[in-house]
Amino acid sequence: MPTDTQSGKPWWRGMAVTGVIFLAVVVLAVVMGLSGGSGGSTSGGTSDDQRQTAPAERNNTGGDTKSTAKKLVSGVPVGYAHSQAGAVQAAVNYQVARSSAAYFTDVGARHATLAAMMTSGALDRQIRNDDSGMEQVLASLGITSANEDGLVARGAAMGTRVTTYTDQVATVEVWMAGLVGVTDESAPMPVSASWTTYTLTLQWQSADWKLASIASVNGPTPLDAGSDDPTSVDEFRTADREFNAPPYAG
Repeated sequence: MPTDTQSGKPWWRGMAVTGVIFLAVVVLAVVMGLSGGSGGSTSGGTSDDQRQTAPAERNNTGGDTKSTAKKLVSGVPVGYAHSQAGAVQAAVNYQVARSSAAYFTDVGARHATLAAMMTSGALDRQIRNDDSGMEQVLASLGITSANEDGLVARGAAMGTRVTTYTDQVATVEVWMAGLVGVTDESAPMPVSASWTTYTLTLQWQSADWKLASIASVNGPTPLDAGSDDPTSVDEFRTADREFNAPPYAG
């Protein structure tokens, strides 16, 4: 990592700290905001009588390998088992697919990714929402076609929790760690971490689990060098107890 020659600190530590933190908050909030836009009712939903609350026991095995996706469409794993394990794996893989640098910078790749994972009723709405959000992120980061190779954007699942499940609709929470920023000394924001819990509603459509809606909240957030508001010990204890280990990517 480049350093300030006088202080020996990373190059970005010489910037106005308040400004960097503010920009990080704005950018990461926009990234999180990409989850919105496909909410609302979905066809094929369940009534209160039909909805089943999934058991809350922990699963430290990494998930059910039998739920492995069958093929790739536009680089997105699709073709999941018609089961709770299949819904969980679809939720994880779909959110990871929305976290790549190409998803940020390549409109065609973004649209193809969404077409592979969204329900027919939610696709257009999510495209509009994510296109708008990505434009804001790239503008905030100073990303253009000339320097987009310097963008770092990654996401990894820390855990999952199924809140409801039927054979037609599943709601899965995915606790994600994310990175976004630019590897350039002149960039307005260094690579920064985000911690987000996404609530993904999936429908069984066209013989596969597809995304019908996405919502998100901050955290649980660990203590790190750049965090002013880490999640409490009690909240982490609850998260560690209630979120299952991520399934195998498959």
